[in-house]
Amino acid sequence: MDKLRMLRHGLYAASFLAGTVLGWPAAEAPARPAEHGTHEPAVSEGCRAAPPTAPPDRITVHGRERPLIVAAPEVPTPGRPLPLVIAFHGRTSPAERVRRYYDLETQGLNAVFVYPSALPAPDGTFSWQDPGDAPGRLRDFALFDAIVETMGRHHCIDRGQVFVVGHSLGATFASSLGCARGNAIRGVAAVAGGIAPSRCRGSPAALLLHNPADAHVPLAEGERARDSFLAQAGLAGYRALPRHLAGFACQQWGDASAAGPVLWCLHHEDDGAGGRSYPHTWPDAAGTAIAAFLAALAPPTLAETAD
Repeated sequence: MDKLRMLRHGLYAASFLAGTVLGWPAAEAPARPAEHGTHEPAVSEGCRAAPPTAPPDRITVHGRERPLIVAAPEVPTPGRPLPLVIAFHGRTSPAERVRRYYDLETQGLNAVFVYPSALPAPDGTFSWQDPGDAPGRLRDFALFDAIVETMGRHHCIDRGQVFVVGHSLGATFASSLGCARGNAIRGVAAVAGGIAPSRCRGSPAALLLHNPADAHVPLAEGERARDSFLAQAGLAGYRALPRHLAGFACQQWGDASAAGPVLWCLHHEDDGAGGRSYPHTWPDAAGTAIAAFLAALAPPTLAETAD
């Protein structure tokens, strides 16, 4: 099935799903006190400068140069802060490949997208940490910090609307960031990942997709990430409501408030290359679901196509 054909709903999918399928109006919110408020953009210093002629394509962290793929609106509106979406790849797929199959940029989201590159591990795969790193001090937490700082200088960014996305190892790293850097992250979208829990800060929203048959990252690891986000947002013990998101059957705790929500979505898609079973796959509609999730959390500008 043509993944681009399925996901190319753009603005219509994001705005429709965010407003109706997620069911986040207060009247349908789960049994938890609402904490709604008007979002005031935390504008970065880049909002006071002319847009760059070209986005940065590398960054130096701890003396190592790290490649970046940056996609920003071709015609930005001066002084208008945009959300920042940082997408992390997995153990074997480089940034160029996940940019294609995550397919976040065709969803009508008006944001700055960054795809960083992990460092090679001794076994020839990729890694976002060094052996022996403590859960709260993974090596590339510093890479995340540097990306947020650098993008904020070069682009007009809303620092209150920073999102992280990942699949597999990238999902585990994104969720780990959501704990350790949760005070700097508005939302996490993780597909087939776990978490390295540490001393959590803040209360980001989380969308977690997992296949119960996944043998690479067992379901228990995904549940551990879910429970960590529930505790972090103060939602543990509250009841969940059923939600449908881009064809996924989900459970949702909390609403689009200052803390949370947390969405836990199980799927059974396991079509791999050559027709083989691969439950660890990125589901076809994951990009649409993530776009709707982000659009529901961010100010209306995220769900507007760039001029």
